[in-house]
Amino acid sequence: MSCKETRKYLDAAVDGELAPERLIEVETHLEACAACRAVQLIKQRMKSELFERGQITAPDHLRASILKTATRRRKTRAAVKIGIAPLAAAAAILIAFNLSQADLEEEPLAAVVEDVVERHVRALPMEVEGPDPNQAASWFRGKVDFPVRTPRIGLRQASFEGARVSNVRSHQAAHMRYKLDGHRISFMIFNPQRISLGTGRTVMIGEREVLLGRRNGFNVAVFLDGDMAYALSSDLSQDRLLELVAQLDR
Repeated sequence: MSCKETRKYLDAAVDGELAPERLIEVETHLEACAACRAVQLIKQRMKSELFERGQITAPDHLRASILKTATRRRKTRAAVKIGIAPLAAAAAILIAFNLSQADLEEEPLAAVVEDVVERHVRALPMEVEGPDPNQAASWFRGKVDFPVRTPRIGLRQASFEGARVSNVRSHQAAHMRYKLDGHRISFMIFNPQRISLGTGRTVMIGEREVLLGRRNGFNVAVFLDGDMAYALSSDLSQDRLLELVAQLDR
């Protein structure tokens, strides 16, 4: 079950209204997805806060407007819930938890960034060592279910250290590691058809559209090349990271 599908059932899961077989699917996804667990926690806290405040009737004009919109979208169940819960209180809770619509839209990218940085920081031992990245590309055959086209950093100072099988959002990924000026650089290569990248801050580097993220002091640049996605992470500055992206051989 994808993040998008899971989010669709979270309200029902929190309310205890989800069919057992569907609940198992949702819980299985939540066990592997920290981002969706965070959204679930927010929904649980919102429900608890609203319950403690009691059932407050929204103003007539606000209720009428909401019901009209809900009817047009054929979301009767949601309309009933909104009629009981005070919209102002819900908005206050959203602000308290720093959650906005933009946050929800960008969350898939944030989840990818979180995974990439976690793999980068852990610095697990490489399963195949350098200095030849082409050897690593051959080594991945039969170990991941997609072709690994070895990225080459254009700067001559960058040296290839090794590679290992890893994962991003519970899906297979090829993890390749480089060293530049004493800084470790990680490449995560994965299939974007299985992992939603969402939206975020975007810059154009030549013909490449690059999504930018940052987590725990590490910068991440994510871009598509052909039918594969590449995530480049390091403690190098964002400008330096984008310079490396610009010098990658296509």
